[in-house]
Amino acid sequence: MSDHSLLPSRPSTKRSQVAAQLMREIEAGRWAVHESLPPEMALMDLYGVSRHTVRAALADLQAVGMVVSTQGVGSRVVCAKATPGYSQSLESISELAYYARNTSVQLVSVEDVLLDEAQAQVVGAEVGAAWCHAVTLRAAAGQQAPMGLSSVWVPAASKKAIQASRRSGLPVFLEVQKTNKQMVGEVRQVIGVGVADAAQAKLLQCDVREPLLRIQRWYFATNKALLEMSDSLHPQGRFQYAMTLRHVKGSAGATHTY
Repeated sequence: MSDHSLLPSRPSTKRSQVAAQLMREIEAGRWAVHESLPPEMALMDLYGVSRHTVRAALADLQAVGMVVSTQGVGSRVVCAKATPGYSQSLESISELAYYARNTSVQLVSVEDVLLDEAQAQVVGAEVGAAWCHAVTLRAAAGQQAPMGLSSVWVPAASKKAIQASRRSGLPVFLEVQKTNKQMVGEVRQVIGVGVADAAQAKLLQCDVREPLLRIQRWYFATNKALLEMSDSLHPQGRFQYAMTLRHVKGSAGATHTY
């Protein structure tokens, strides 16, 4: 039986109806795992709805881990059942903003910092530089517990981007772009593992020493200036990260990961 309770909670709308119908059909095997869903135009005709409604419904299914949507490629089934976590699939910088559509952010703390040696090493900036450090919690629609705890660092001059992100719900890097009038041109990412200390466990509502997915990102402007560094922790079962790897023409057989 379809667990529609995992879909984002909202009054019955065309979006929720289409998402629920897609969920039922995927669970029934109409589209198998690893199989592509019909193009958006075909889904529009199938359900008699607009492109906006189709995209919103697909976003809901991606949020519960059933499909992965890739710009210019389409949507593919990755799981026949909804899971209570959150799935993020990225192939470009613009897609980093996707998760904000179905999540909410809580600002836990903000402080001005002159980077000591250990902080400078983590952030990737000079010792003694003036930065702003924020701690945030983000929750996915339909989840009781937070899906992630983030430590976000921005130069002191970009401090107002932290409060702007809290008000808008958008990722900090989008507000940093507005503040600095500079586009993010490159994001470097490291995926690893951590364990929850007592303070983190309390905020994440998980066990002390519980394994956590750790994602660190450094956001650079087109002129290579560091605009933001984030260090996020995700408890098991609440978040998954998906990537698509492709061969790049002219790479002499090498696979490039972005």
